[in-house]
Amino acid sequence: LCSVCRKPVEYPEDVLTSAGFSQSGDFSDLKLYGPEGCDECTRGYKGRTGVFQVMPVTEAIAELIVQNAGQEAIEKQALAEGVMTMRQAGLVKVRAGITSLEEILRVTDN
Repeated sequence: LCSVCRKPVEYPEDVLTSAGFSQSGDFSDLKLYGPEGCDECTRGYKGRTGVFQVMPVTEAIAELIVQNAGQEAIEKQALAEGVMTMRQAGLVKVRAGITSLEEILRVTDN
């Protein structure tokens, strides 16, 4: 998002929950931003940022690979070990005001 013109945006709780934000029910301290557009950026976005998923190959994951386990089994183990999904990594950038919720929903699968 452009740091010059980004604007605060509020979303209904069901949208935040379905996007993957914590289901604790208290979103009062959550401050999110959206694009506006100005002479600096034109459309509300300026620059690029990557969204990455990093999965360390632990002993358990290595064993699944050796066993020729499928993607679902490896993904399940990675999530159990605390590896963030692409969506979760994107939501970190949304919370930080780096990008918008709409952009992360557009580029990630849930």
